[in-house]
Amino acid sequence: MEIVYQIITGLFITIVGGIIVGIALDKIKINRRTITISMTSKIYVSPYDSGGFVFDYSNNNGTYIIGLQERGFTTKWSKASDTSIHACSDSTDIDSIALIKNVNDINNLDYIDADFSSRCRTAQIGDAIIWKNINGDYAVTKIISIKDDSRGDTRDELECQYVIFK
Repeated sequence: MEIVYQIITGLFITIVGGIIVGIALDKIKINRRTITISMTSKIYVSPYDSGGFVFDYSNNNGTYIIGLQERGFTTKWSKASDTSIHACSDSTDIDSIALIKNVNDINNLDYIDADFSSRCRTAQIGDAIIWKNINGDYAVTKIISIKDDSRGDTRDELECQYVIFK
């Protein structure tokens, strides 16, 4: 069985709310049939100092970037359940992470007593992760909702609010 790849047209780029989506179309011939394959890729970035994001943590190796350049944080997430998620400090721009339980409002934090001694933390909905980057800046991501495709949801999805501060 011979497979012949033919790339048609180019790459279409659409900018939607700070997310760049690229769509490429390939045509494959298999046994005299032509199959069209659509490959969608997203750049997982929210460049602002505060806001929110929603993304499929099973894509992009579980990474989502908040902020830009020296005030950037490559957050890293992995599946735990539909009520909790693992956060890890494995990205090269992250120095360490900590967990804060039951956070009401991340914009009104006065005092944070946090332990930055572990590489990974497991956060529940309503908890927050504090990220320290290699430049000494901090970000807080509050877990708003989690979807898990192995527990009845149609996809893996994480929703967070965040704020970056120095």
